[in-house]
Amino acid sequence: MDNLPEDREQALRALWRHSMNGKGNIDQIVSFPGILTLIVSLLPSNRVESSEAAAGLLRNISLYDDHRNDVIQVGAVEEIIGILTRRTLSHQVRKRFFVVKLTCGDI
Repeated sequence: MDNLPEDREQALRALWRHSMNGKGNIDQIVSFPGILTLIVSLLPSNRVESSEAAAGLLRNISLYDDHRNDVIQVGAVEEIIGILTRRTLSHQVRKRFFVVKLTCGDI
């Protein structure tokens, strides 16, 4: 978190793109200790692009049953609900957040 916001955003977007290539890549991403907590911590970013990338990455991770509970355990759903109820978001970002919430289910 000591990096510039632009660098964090670029790294997050690279992970998001990497996650689009299937479960093997997602397994690689989630193998890093603390990565889900880090992604969730970037959801409320003031930079829309960072929020969008974090939500998209969590969406891709939560599509797989063996990672869905991990996404729930780190508080992603609560954070997303909070963001959806208090922020003005673009339609695309709101859609990504909502899909993660639907994928993980209500808690």
